Amino acid sequence: MNTTLLKRLLRLSGVSLIAWLSIIIPLWASTEAPTFSAVALDATAFDPTRGQPVKLTYQLAQPDKITVRVYDPDGGLAHTLLDAVEQPAGSHELLWDGRDEQQQPVPDEAYTFTLETASGAIYDPTTFSGGAVGDITNAQFNNDGTVLYRLPAASRVLMRLGIHNGPLLKTLVDWKPRTAGTITESWDGYDVDHLIKLHAQKDFAALITTVALPELTVIAYGNTQESYRDYKLGRAKDHPQKPDRPRQQDPNVQLRPENLVPPAWARAPQVRMSFPELGETVEDAVPAIQEAVAVRVDVDPTDRDRLLNDQFEIIFFVDQVFFAEAERGYLPLNWRWELQQIPPGEHVLTVNISSFKGQVGVASRKVQVVQPTTP
Repeated sequence: MNTTLLKRLLRLSGVSLIAWLSIIIPLWASTEAPTFSAVALDATAFDPTRGQPVKLTYQLAQPDKITVRVYDPDGGLAHTLLDAVEQPAGSHELLWDGRDEQQQPVPDEAYTFTLETASGAIYDPTTFSGGAVGDITNAQFNNDGTVLYRLPAASRVLMRLGIHNGPLLKTLVDWKPRTAGTITESWDGYDVDHLIKLHAQKDFAALITTVALPELTVIAYGNTQESYRDYKLGRAKDHPQKPDRPRQQDPNVQLRPENLVPPAWARAPQVRMSFPELGETVEDAVPAIQEAVAVRVDVDPTDRDRLLNDQFEIIFFVDQVFFAEAERGYLPLNWRWELQQIPPGEHVLTVNISSFKGQVGVASRKVQVVQPTTP
């Protein structure tokens, strides 16, 4: 650049050289190529148990020491592919075999890649992608035992089935990751306890909520030996956590509320309901009851601590109609069911345990109400 000519032009225009540089230098910087570009995975889902790898490709703008890590959906480190390895500028590719730091296949879940340089550049997809909330309102419930719906992007899916203005009767999909495209879920049409032909009910209702996964995320499947819940509460509970990084805000995207999606290892509480006064030995037996009966409600021991640390309410329904509630929940709950309003015959008692963080557990029992005998 001819600096003498530049100074003469700036003097004529009344602009100092320092002022001109303060304008043009940021413009040069803004047009500088990003450190990482063309970052992509060659698959959206893979089966590590069958030796299927997933390939990461990227372009590096300048030589640097590169670190590539894979994190589980709760931010725990699953595997380090590169740790401060010197790489030249240009195209690069890495394979991940779906194994963790202990060389065991990761459990079925969604895993996200991050890239970093020693000079400070960070490519973390959770800071600029994923989190958009959507609803599926046109799912197709078929008589062949399938539910079909379409996802515009890979997402977590919550599918709850129940009665309009009545109880939740089954969580068919509990915030599980699904790939983009047409998804098929299997469902026999019944509630969780297989007592009610739910799909045949006139007030049947389905609530399907989706939350988009971040870019550079792959879904692992095929691991029948270890659940993600067992993995996170067991051998992975002390794994290093991904640093918290601020999210880039986009006013055009409705992001999920903070507590909408629970940790991926969490689940809807597994509810147990029994009639202890009857001395029943079979949980799915149909007891004959009259006048009143003691009902005991509890959850699986592995769910109790998390639920008790949260606020929750317990709601009872009889034949899918609201009957009673306990707003301050205690577990186990002992509740006396007065039957004066219930006509003789077969009925279904349903309980919903609903946490204030959005998780709902359900259990139903069939009973035979009999007319009290007169002396």
